[in-house]
Amino acid sequence: MTLMYKRKLRNYLINNDLQLRLIRNNIFYLVLCVIITVSILLYPLIHDMMFLPDIESQYRAAQTFLLLVKWLVPAILIVLILFMGHTIITTHRICGPLVNFTHTFDRLAQGDLTRKVYMRKGDYLKNECERINLMVDGISGIIDRLFANHNKLLSTLQSLNEQAKDTEIKEKLESSLKIIRQDVEYVSTTLSTFKVGADVKRD
Repeated sequence: MTLMYKRKLRNYLINNDLQLRLIRNNIFYLVLCVIITVSILLYPLIHDMMFLPDIESQYRAAQTFLLLVKWLVPAILIVLILFMGHTIITTHRICGPLVNFTHTFDRLAQGDLTRKVYMRKGDYLKNECERINLMVDGISGIIDRLFANHNKLLSTLQSLNEQAKDTEIKEKLESSLKIIRQDVEYVSTTLSTFKVGADVKRD
């Protein structure tokens, strides 16, 4: 049971650095707000306890102060626990997509355009996810068109080479085609580093 709980908690803390920093900052500001609110609420009673000349009035103020504290302490603890749980869930729904974005960017840096960003139910940053996927699709489309033009150019070069009948013309043409073919092979090597989702014939 304890191991399962720790595993679930670990799954929620998927980006410790960012999530813990956000949780720590949020709790700090919540505690600060609670301290300010409680101080404003209890100040009149503390003032009466310390400065009223009548002992009976001081006693009543002290009784009221203790009663309020008795109810405020558990209420504040419950609020802190609920707030911490809510903050963990909220930061998880933000950091989850951010981690997903990072994995996709890493694959993009390697030339792999097949990985999309997938969102879970309840995740935030859905608009950003859609924009990243549109970007990946756009780049994939450009690479696909480059592959298509590259294949078309290779086919044209091959056709020209086969159509040259005259020996002298063929030698000159082959010399020019050799230079062009080297450039095409360089482009082919560069394009081969990319992986795209669409089915494009690549020679």
